Formats: sequence, C-alpha cells, structure tokens
Amino acid sequence: MLEKSAPFGASHTKAAADALPGYGGTAKSLHWLIVAIVAGQFVVSWLMPEIGRNTRPGTLINLHFSLGVLILAIMAIRFVHRLYEPVPVEMPDGPRWEQWSARALHRLFYLLLLVGPFLGWASASAHDLPVNVFGLFTLPPIAAPKAGWALTGGDIHKIAMWTLLALIGVHVAAALYHHFVRHDRVLQRMLPAAR
Repeated sequence: MLEKSAPFGASHTKAAADALPGYGGTAKSLHWLIVAIVAGQFVVSWLMPEIGRNTRPGTLINLHFSLGVLILAIMAIRFVHRLYEPVPVEMPDGPRWEQWSARALHRLFYLLLLVGPFLGWASASAHDLPVNVFGLFTLPPIAAPKAGWALTGGDIHKIAMWTLLALIGVHVAAALYHHFVRHDRVLQRMLPAAR
C-alpha cells in the first residue's frame, strides 16, 4: 500500500521541526510579556490624542510613554538573554526563502521594539513633553524642544509602529500556517505549556 505524500514536503519538514530545541521558560515568559504589553500599547495608542504643538500630557499619553519605556527595558533584557541562550528561529531544512524570512522577521521585531521607544522619547522631548514612567520617575529629554531630527523621529516612530503591526500579522499567520498546514512544532515551541 502506497503512503499518501504530505503536502509541501511536510513530513520531512515536520521531522526537522520536531528536532528543533524548544524555547526555555525565560524566553517564553519574555515573549508573551512583550506580546501583552505591545497589545496594550496599540490600544492606548489608538485611544490617546494626537501629539501636536500644544499637547499636554494626560493619563493616556503618560501611559503610552510608560509602556514604551517598559517595552524598551524588557526587549533589552530579551536581547541579552537571546545572546546567551540562542535558539534557531528558522527551520534548518526549510526552503531558503523561509529561513531568510524567519531570521529577517525576528531581527526586524528586535530593531523596531528597541529603536521605536527611543524615537518616541525623542519626539516627546521635541514636543517638550516629560516622559514620566508610571509616576515613579521622569526621563531626561534627549532632544531640544522643536528639534527637527526629533520631530522627524516622531514621524518615523509612527510609521515604524504601523510596520510592526503588519509584521505581527505576518508572524501570527506564519505560526498558524506551520501549525495547521505543516503540522509541525514551530508554534508549540513558544507556547507556555510546551517543552
């Protein structure tokens, strides 16, 4: 009796994915913590007023600044942790474009989540808005009021965050594709209860 062939070379890919090491508890915790905070940040960003020339900080703007600083701090920890405990994000025997895409996507996440908060901080400084972190302390300004580069940084910050949202969509779609079409362990490697 002939075996039915798996779609897209899935049996070979599934074996490779099953052999990949899973993420440790710290990596998973940092990942899901960032997911929760970034989701909250997008909600706050959607609800808060547009920051302009005469904007004064209110509850939502202060929360947005605080969450941005928290994201920066956690991503810095996550980056250092990843340097010391690297886990391959791509399928070792997957198509070359898929390996490249997985690496590029993860690098873009780190770039946007590490640089984005600095751009927002610079924009806040240029708008003469104090970056108060959960009412505990205020960060010093990193740009002079009305500094052109920092105002441009604010525009880049907005574009970068829309880009981040699109990349999150691609990331989720890829994880679901691996789970429901490829039937491999790519998604399970990052689930909290999985090993």
